[in-house]
Amino acid sequence: DNDFGFEWLPKLTGDHSHMNTVAEMADGKLRGYFVMGENPAVGSPHGALQRKGLRRLEWLVVRDLVLTETAEFWRSAPEIAAGPNITTDQVRPEDIQTEVFFFPAAAHTEKDGSFTNTQRLLQWHHKAVEPPGDARSELSFVYHLGRRLKERYAGSSERRDRGIRALAWDYPTTGEPGEDGDPSAEAVLQEISGYGIDDGRPMSGFTELRDDGSTACGCWLYSGCYAEGKNQPARRKPASEQSWVAPEWGWAWPMNRRLLYNRASADPDGNPWSERKRYVWWDETQGQWTGFDTPDFIADRRPEYRPSKQAHGLDALGGDDPFIMQPDGKAWLFAPSGIIDGPLPTHYEPEESVVANPLYGQQCNPARHEWRRKDNRYHRAYDDPRFPFVLTTFRLTEHHTAGGMSRWLSWLAELQPEMFCEVSPELARLRGLENGGWATVTTARGAIECRVLVTERLRPLRLNGHVVHQIGLPYHWGTQGLVRGDSANDLQGLVADPNVQIMESKAFTGDIQPGRRARGARTAAGRPPVPLDTAPASYIPRDRPGAGQPPPQPIINPQRPSKE
Repeated sequence: DNDFGFEWLPKLTGDHSHMNTVAEMADGKLRGYFVMGENPAVGSPHGALQRKGLRRLEWLVVRDLVLTETAEFWRSAPEIAAGPNITTDQVRPEDIQTEVFFFPAAAHTEKDGSFTNTQRLLQWHHKAVEPPGDARSELSFVYHLGRRLKERYAGSSERRDRGIRALAWDYPTTGEPGEDGDPSAEAVLQEISGYGIDDGRPMSGFTELRDDGSTACGCWLYSGCYAEGKNQPARRKPASEQSWVAPEWGWAWPMNRRLLYNRASADPDGNPWSERKRYVWWDETQGQWTGFDTPDFIADRRPEYRPSKQAHGLDALGGDDPFIMQPDGKAWLFAPSGIIDGPLPTHYEPEESVVANPLYGQQCNPARHEWRRKDNRYHRAYDDPRFPFVLTTFRLTEHHTAGGMSRWLSWLAELQPEMFCEVSPELARLRGLENGGWATVTTARGAIECRVLVTERLRPLRLNGHVVHQIGLPYHWGTQGLVRGDSANDLQGLVADPNVQIMESKAFTGDIQPGRRARGARTAAGRPPVPLDTAPASYIPRDRPGAGQPPPQPIINPQRPSKE
């Protein structure tokens, strides 16, 4: 009668990916923002634009183990602490209207729950110790926020509030009724896995789900992770008690398959390509596929089965077509649909490069996402004389992502105490950089200072007859913690690939000069800064190699006006 509450579900109203959300935030289109376990002021591209967006909010909720740069942006950001540099204006805390709420979070050792890694393995972690003070898990925070919303809207007669009032929010909690107790993480896992509406029977997998309202499931990919009423991700059977595939260590989505498309491990007749590497195969006696892993195939589809021309869906897949998520069951190099930037993989240079595309005239991906705005300036597509070097970001063993968990630990801080850049001996000689000394790295988005590490690990490249230098930048530092430093991601612009909108952070262009970052109105060398939004494309300081040479030829990129 109510269409299973479909009208109550939130609908997509546009592109709400991270970078697009930040751009809209900077334009004042968002009122509030939740940040849970992330630190975009350091860990996301274009830190200055990230912080500008935070300044435009009415309220900001941050949940983390420590007061991160995102929580403290209003009083310790580079735009505040050091004054303006060549790309930013000074910001005063009293001019920021954002109300910041900080909630201390429980660490993974202080809460029950599940996690999924990149091999699709869902595992369970058990609480080892109680969280300190007022620290709570994300599950607790979201549960009690939902509980309070239901209480707030309980008496509403508005049509738009029906979904909140009807929402089932009855998870069992620890502690006495009415207390701020933790909800059961296993109860949530059961709901995600799926169950029968009438009898509560746990689903064994997504093949049991029905569209008639008789079953419920939080996410079909995870359906079966609580099969037989047991917490499958919590399994820890020793290797000596199971096969080498270890199907009873945790649980892999979907259906506990450890290798996707594993029908390809058998030949067209259903026999293992190699007896030594046998994985799944056709069992004629049982009349189905079997093996060490859950077969990723139609269980009783015989190898010799060939579909008729009138067949549809799974019936159209032959017994020798292992790639069952493709309509023809074949592996694809040519993708006629689903890929925005073309049916075949090919090479494009990044948004900012030092060379022209060596394959053809299209310089950058023509379907890339750009945010063309005054606070997100791009360099020329290639051969920009202001920014002649390749910048790349990387991770250090001793630090973790944006540093929110590692810069606060004394032993890790001692191992990697300071922000630095890696340059080759050749680039050090070219720019007058000293090992252990200071350098300033600049792009059109920002400027950072760092110590210099001269190393032969970073070697010059020779591309199209030109020597190309690289600068390596770890991205773990910020304004908070035991060890502090400038953030490498302040140098990047917002640009994303067209399919999944991943940021382009491993290759962009910039410049490096000896000395510390500019403070106020002057650079470290005592010269007035060059306004990067007004400097001509042919601008080269007179004390820089290459001064007086003619500007490069217009770029070959139909998406980029040549004047840029």
